Amino acid sequence: MAAPTTWDSGNWDSGTWDAPVAPIKSKNMNAKVALNLKNLKPREKLAKFQTGITKCGAAPALANANPTLVVCQASHDATKTILDTIDTKETELTNLRIQRDQTLDTAMGNYSALGSCVESASLGDPAFITAKGFDVASDPTSLPDVGRVTNLGLTHGDHDGTVDGAWNRDRSARSYEVQTSPDPMSATGWVTNQISTRSSCTIAGQTLGTKLWVRVRALGAGVPGDWSDAAAIIVA
Repeated sequence: MAAPTTWDSGNWDSGTWDAPVAPIKSKNMNAKVALNLKNLKPREKLAKFQTGITKCGAAPALANANPTLVVCQASHDATKTILDTIDTKETELTNLRIQRDQTLDTAMGNYSALGSCVESASLGDPAFITAKGFDVASDPTSLPDVGRVTNLGLTHGDHDGTVDGAWNRDRSARSYEVQTSPDPMSATGWVTNQISTRSSCTIAGQTLGTKLWVRVRALGAGVPGDWSDAAAIIVA
């Protein structure tokens, strides 16, 4: 009868009875912090900062933090308040620019209409025109009559309740009259929204979810052009 196999503590601890001992990997103790802030926007930088504050405060909390996490959070929150204020002001500035363009278009449309009035009253006398504060056209040749506006298209504006319109330019036009109508469109529902000196416009202050109809005609030195085909869009 064979003698039973015995294992002494040396054989058991060394593991020679089963498998080679796996080498113990040493940790790299030379790692350093990388902030990685290059090319990040201010809010992205703050988000990384907030993540660091939150994780340093989680158990087990970072001991002897310098600056303290309270100081870090305060500086984060102060910066966020400034960024929120900037966003609000930028939105206000964008809205003011929209209003500026609309009111300027209206003003220049009125200026154009007043110029036509002066031109009619001048009977072709350049001295009369300059006396009323207007420039005299270098080419006395009259412009051809304006035509019918074509290719009117509507898209959603950059802000809620706004609609952008654009159409083909009429080289004889001095400005364009933009009218809107609620749905359903009717002959009596059209209301002048603005006078635009460009072949585009922004219609603001519309009710979300409603259907809006728009038409445009060119204004020149003589009789206004025919109305364009009406275009419609659901305000968003």
